[in-house]
Amino acid sequence: MFAAYTVQNLRRPVRTEDGVLLDTLRLGRLPERGVIICHGFGGNKNIRGLVALAQELSLDYTVYTFDFRGHGLSPGRSTFGYREVLDLKAVVELARGGGDRRLAALGFSMGGVVVIRYAAIYGGLDSALAVSVPADLWTARAPGARLIRLLMGNPLGRLAARCRYRVDVDPSWKRQASPLELAPLTASQPLTIIQGEDDYIFEVEQAHELKRRAGDHCRLKTFPRFGHAEQGYGPELLAYVREVLAEDLR
Repeated sequence: MFAAYTVQNLRRPVRTEDGVLLDTLRLGRLPERGVIICHGFGGNKNIRGLVALAQELSLDYTVYTFDFRGHGLSPGRSTFGYREVLDLKAVVELARGGGDRRLAALGFSMGGVVVIRYAAIYGGLDSALAVSVPADLWTARAPGARLIRLLMGNPLGRLAARCRYRVDVDPSWKRQASPLELAPLTASQPLTIIQGEDDYIFEVEQAHELKRRAGDHCRLKTFPRFGHAEQGYGPELLAYVREVLAEDLR
């Protein structure tokens, strides 16, 4: 599931406002247009599909990838999007400091939850894209959603997350504002929801519910024969992401 980057990149450690040092990479260096890519729960910046997408987009944009707290090479503990919004905030500030005046954030699964949360709380994105996100983690019925709730909210589940996925979960994790509640607050920024019809973690109805709540500033794109998050990477997803970014960051 993992791959190495084969294009030139620059490692840029960045510290969050609550003191977590994130492992971050910058690819490409075309001025003024940047894309931040956020991985999902249990993943990292070296997920094969994420690496492929980042390298393709680096031909046209400055691309930033990083490991969320508690994942990959970044220390800390995961909260499934609650404190991770500070991770994205730190990378946004890194990109802004590097001269990227037009900026998009693209998140997969938990990373998409973080993108919506960031857009709602802080705003200022020129494009927000969320792939395979729940409208509400607590109402999602698919087997994978039930597993995530177990991994996050149960002591044995947190042990399993550490052993199976190498993710440290914060034991203080609790229910937070859902994407369904936050989506209307993103109205000042273009929001794009992308969902696979074969997603086994979050059923496609969750994406439709999220679109209805978000309103007219939100696009919804569903793909047949598309699984969950980074696993859905392929020519169709790449082409659609490029189309959205070209429109939003023009």
